[in-house]
Amino acid sequence: MLKQLRPVAALTGATLFTASLSPTSSSPSSPPAQCAWGSFPSADPKADPLDDYPYFSPWHRSAMRRNMTPDIYAKLLPLKTSTGYTINDLIQCGCSTGYTLPRNMGVMTGDPECYTVFAPLLNPIIRDYHDFSESSQHVTDLDPTHLKKLNQQDLDPKKKYILSSRIRVSRSIEGIPFPAAASRSQMRRVESLTERACQYLSGTLSGMYVHLNDMTNEENDDLIQRHILFDNPDEWATQAGLGRNWPDARGVYMNVHDVDANPDFIVWINEEDHLRIMVLQKGGNIFHVFEQLVAGVNEIERGLNKQGAKFLHDDRLGFVTGCPTNLGTGMRASMHVKLIHLGSKPGFKDMCKRMGLEVRGKHGERDNRNSGIFDISNRHRLGYSEVELIQLVMDGVRTLIELEQKLEKGEDADCSKMFNAV
Repeated sequence: MLKQLRPVAALTGATLFTASLSPTSSSPSSPPAQCAWGSFPSADPKADPLDDYPYFSPWHRSAMRRNMTPDIYAKLLPLKTSTGYTINDLIQCGCSTGYTLPRNMGVMTGDPECYTVFAPLLNPIIRDYHDFSESSQHVTDLDPTHLKKLNQQDLDPKKKYILSSRIRVSRSIEGIPFPAAASRSQMRRVESLTERACQYLSGTLSGMYVHLNDMTNEENDDLIQRHILFDNPDEWATQAGLGRNWPDARGVYMNVHDVDANPDFIVWINEEDHLRIMVLQKGGNIFHVFEQLVAGVNEIERGLNKQGAKFLHDDRLGFVTGCPTNLGTGMRASMHVKLIHLGSKPGFKDMCKRMGLEVRGKHGERDNRNSGIFDISNRHRLGYSEVELIQLVMDGVRTLIELEQKLEKGEDADCSKMFNAV
């Protein structure tokens, strides 16, 4: 059986670096520590930097590959962050695995300094993915009451079209390297801080924390199959440095007291980010999902604050995460929607993209089958507030249901001609 809420180890461990996104200089007497999973050897200062330039095949089509040039590589090769993270560490996952959907970024940062030290590469990637320039400013708004009154209710009260609603956010703890570069002690500190913070959750959010170290293979597989736990590391995660010391310092918090029950509030620890916090409920009341998520996030941060910790937030980039895709809100708000007729129309996914929506199969980002049930979510993360993105998803899903109803009545809907680009 799973061991529940074992005693938390004392909060000891690694020295933490500054939370600022500005690079930190190191004196010759105290060189920066190497990143935990082993940086590439330093380049020979006498060698031509292009001797180290990565090999890219025709299958390397990630955002990193599209924006990388020999000049940028040569400029960034001598640089490293205060944790010792280098350009080669940053791009390793994109060099080794090529273009494997959905991992199409080709980079994984090891600490917040990466976004300044390696800005010549990361800024173009961020601009291309988020349409967010170097002069843009992100705005955070986690107040559910700011949603339109129309959207503070169930979008599908008869439960004919919307099967479920889910919102997840990514969070990093200030002062600790991201999972791709954190040491064992730093990862354990994240787990310890989070486990203690979750003990402040009460009412419908109270529950249990389970360490991956305490699970049998069967229990691990069961939680993954039920979409309660994250997957074990694949090739991409291993190359990105996310599989080191697995399963040490990883775990999941659930608002249930029996692992066989189905939670609707879940916290993942030390998967791709320090924390992934999510709420999943049946039906179309995503406003209630948002309320519960915000309540949980706020309580966890208060629990962290009582331990002298807090979430990492930047004035320009919002919540800062390991992968650039999750910068800003770190949020994905999604609904599983039954669109039997509309989903089979040519141009359906492109139309959704013009609406600012992303479409996946019902089993997630790797599922490209047309089962008639689609995962509809916000396409943007950065440059829009949480309220704006949830509003967009709710308005978009309402429109998609209206189009589905038109098709059910025998009317036409030409997806290729609908909606201007968002």
